[in-house]
Amino acid sequence: MSAPGRHLALLLPELESGGAQRVMLSLADGLARRGHRVDLLVLDAAGPLRAAVPSSVRLVDLGVRGNRAAYALRAAAGLTGWLRRERPAALLSTISGTNIVAVVARALGSPSTRLALREAVTLDNVASPGRLCLMRWLYPKADCVIALSHHMAAQLGLSLGIPRALIRCIANPVDSDRIRNMAAHPLDHPWLAQTSGPLIVAVGRLIPQKDFATLLQAFARLPTALGARLAIVGEGPERGALEQLALRLGCADRVLLVGFDPNPWRWMSGADLLASSSRWEGHPNVLLEALALGLPIVSTIYDPSALELRALADGLSLGFVNAGDAEAMSLRMAEALSDPAGRGTGVPSSLDAAIDAYEEALV
Repeated sequence: MSAPGRHLALLLPELESGGAQRVMLSLADGLARRGHRVDLLVLDAAGPLRAAVPSSVRLVDLGVRGNRAAYALRAAAGLTGWLRRERPAALLSTISGTNIVAVVARALGSPSTRLALREAVTLDNVASPGRLCLMRWLYPKADCVIALSHHMAAQLGLSLGIPRALIRCIANPVDSDRIRNMAAHPLDHPWLAQTSGPLIVAVGRLIPQKDFATLLQAFARLPTALGARLAIVGEGPERGALEQLALRLGCADRVLLVGFDPNPWRWMSGADLLASSSRWEGHPNVLLEALALGLPIVSTIYDPSALELRALADGLSLGFVNAGDAEAMSLRMAEALSDPAGRGTGVPSSLDAAIDAYEEALV
């Protein structure tokens, strides 16, 4: 471990309930507990995860709000000013748009600050050609670029021209002990008492990326004899459309859209299966957390890095299907629910190893 006492800054765009946000909160707390002075910078600090910011970390709201047309300029100006005043030893940024802002602001505000960029998704899922062009130009100017999988690391080198020496592969951390403690919290929801049967749980924001429409279609195809139930933990703009789809599919009485829950692990604790239907991901926390709980998983192959999870499964049930294939997902879920093996013991924590790797990248 490096000498403690360095001033480290971690940068997020917002505090919505995304996986990247939860990872950065865990890293911020872990680095602070190792003796570093940690500031969590947020372009707009509104959001449900604001309450989850660790007390060991100073939250800095850069107050970037309003018209999206000038958002990037205001973000760059706000971050540049902060860096010029505070001059931290290192800055860790995540999510491509925020990473672009970080490169510009570091150059203008504090060139001596070490800059590490954490890329959260594979480049296939960066839809804007303009953003990709900016990434090719700006990402190589960072001191370190962090990929979440070996597939992503290779892609960053080939597509963005980042020297391999600058790329580090660090999987998302899993604090298995904390997850198991949170999963043990009681869950008193009337829907659980009013229904019965095997419980499938999915966790994520109700947005197109998560493709919960395909999950609903797969769930509706399950044999009636299974008597399965589906709870989707998360909130988002697709709630109305998903509720209507469940009604049309005739399964609304067996489906619950839970909404946002700061402790989704207690839902996973009582589940028989974790389902993930994402069209794309980086290195999804929910799958790692399900492995920590020993929960059987059926997931889409959101990109080739999904298959790297097999090395972590350690004998746990982990089934893959192609994204958007409701029939294949339904068959896999039926097989998993019919498997008498059920849960495993869960994989060990990787949090300390991840904090070691990030600390090395930053200091």
